[in-house]
Amino acid sequence: MIIRACLSTIFSIALCYVAVPLAHADAESLAKERQLYREAMENISRGRSEQAEALLPALHQYALYPYLELELIKAQISELSHGTIDVYLQQYRDTIVGQRIRIAWLYQLRRRGEWAQFVRYYRQDPPSFMRCDYLRALYKQGDTRTANAETEALWQTGRSLPDACDPALEQWLSSLSTAEYRRQHWQRAQLAIEAGQHSLAIYLLRKVPGSDAEIQLLENPALLYQRGFTMAPTDDNRRLALLSLRRLAKNKFEEANTLWHQLDRELGFTNEQNYALRDAFARQIIAGDMDYARDWINANDPAFEDPYLTEWRIRLALKDRDWEAAQRFIALLPAKLRAEPDWQYWWARAETEKQQRLTENASQILRTLATQRGYYSFMAADLLNQQYRLGERRNLDVALLDEVRQHSAVIRARELFWQGELNTARLEWNYAMRSLNTAEKIAAGQLALEWQWPHQAIVTAIRAGEWDDLELRFPMAYREQFMQTAAREEIDPKWIYAIARQESAFAEDARSPVGARGVMQIMPGTARTLARQMGRPTPSRSELLDADTNIAMGGFYLGQLLKRFSGNRILATAAYNAGPSRVERVLMRQNGNMPADIWIENLPYGETRDYIKNVLAFSVVYGEKLELSKPILANHERRISPVDEFN
Repeated sequence: MIIRACLSTIFSIALCYVAVPLAHADAESLAKERQLYREAMENISRGRSEQAEALLPALHQYALYPYLELELIKAQISELSHGTIDVYLQQYRDTIVGQRIRIAWLYQLRRRGEWAQFVRYYRQDPPSFMRCDYLRALYKQGDTRTANAETEALWQTGRSLPDACDPALEQWLSSLSTAEYRRQHWQRAQLAIEAGQHSLAIYLLRKVPGSDAEIQLLENPALLYQRGFTMAPTDDNRRLALLSLRRLAKNKFEEANTLWHQLDRELGFTNEQNYALRDAFARQIIAGDMDYARDWINANDPAFEDPYLTEWRIRLALKDRDWEAAQRFIALLPAKLRAEPDWQYWWARAETEKQQRLTENASQILRTLATQRGYYSFMAADLLNQQYRLGERRNLDVALLDEVRQHSAVIRARELFWQGELNTARLEWNYAMRSLNTAEKIAAGQLALEWQWPHQAIVTAIRAGEWDDLELRFPMAYREQFMQTAAREEIDPKWIYAIARQESAFAEDARSPVGARGVMQIMPGTARTLARQMGRPTPSRSELLDADTNIAMGGFYLGQLLKRFSGNRILATAAYNAGPSRVERVLMRQNGNMPADIWIENLPYGETRDYIKNVLAFSVVYGEKLELSKPILANHERRISPVDEFN
């Protein structure tokens, strides 16, 4: 067996991981090794370890040999001793393979019930669910003080915990006094409400005896304004009222707003609680009735104490074309916030409009902005009728590139990427980056581009702080697919490139927390609708990760949105992010035409505001790369019309 063979010489395992060739003699031998590796992995997955071991001599010099050993160790781990594992962990210490051996061994120790050994082998790097087994092991070993402290830290989350955590949580909770037990459940219920996990909050409160009234109020916060409803001024009731008001505000804002001040008088909210309510209410009202928002902000922040609300005062003043008020409010922002590009741009823009000419002060601010790169910089350059500043191309250090190409972890990352093992490839890549300086990281990013791994090139450039390296940050990924899709759907290729760059940074296997998938981040439900409209089979979730399929569907959807919004990329971009119905709701509340920059600035959805700005700026960069340079906004996009002018 391979395990006994490697252990015959204590250094053999290290050689298995480190002593790989720095370069292959030819592409043919590398291709053969890649094929044999796949065959060996397939044999292991099918339980044919002996057939896999028969292929090992031909793979001894292949970069991924350690991963074959890892899989063989995992296949035979029930037969291994502590001593054997110790040798492997020593030789593979501080490596991805070593970490995975440790995790596999911890699973085995858990199955065996060897809790003392579990504590001995545990490290902080295994996945979070192993932390719960570690806490269980601490309790089993009688280390109650450490276990209690770490379990309490684990408890402080607004999200559900794995079932594996239940034994540790139950033991810790059983050690608490009645008052502390109640306090801990209330505190976590509040975190759950803040995280939008209302079912978890109610589940937690059901664990507290005598909480029926509180649960009823959380389930139906409208009880707050029913006649005869009263609450005693206790800490628990203040917390309960806070949670209930936040829920009520989502559907009945005016009632919640009135009750806030009434309950504050009755219960005496703390300053922190009042600030939390003001922030939650502000975000709720801004996403709704903007006219009412103005009065609400003035009433609840008369001294301009909250910069977030001051920013919204500025936006509303811009919407009214009240340039003097906009400048006055900008001056009331904290100095650091006032110096940000957005408010510098808007001060200069307001000054120009107020004076009906480009003043020296405004010109100086705009010139400074125009020397930079980004949405406000490009908008400033347009106001000055200047060309955009995009940076200069970096000279490639060929010698350094070749040096980084020989780095063993970089080679492993390359081979894992080639084998389609993307998650592990990223781990090896990050392992390599720990030992590289900035120049070497940039060279590594160039290699990622060479291997057609654009996402890793982008991530590497950003982590290295190389903001001016546009070749790495804005690669021409999937060029054939994007250009063909753009031509077929009659959309601007630089625009679809910018959308993809913003959505996933070209990560083919990207998955969002809400379920969007692939380069263009398409939801499975949207994919079903698009497939029907395109006359093609509905892709499975795995098929939706295929770049060809994903880009084709994303481009088709962009084409639909562009037609729906009369060729206006701003509105179509907003719709791609937030959904067309939300964009149309904003347009329905609009009176008359509005300058595009003011319309974008007044969007109530912060994520969508930033999304549009990024996509427009990225379009400028890709326009330069595609030799399709045009202004950041087309003439027909410079003013946004109400909804009745669309469709």
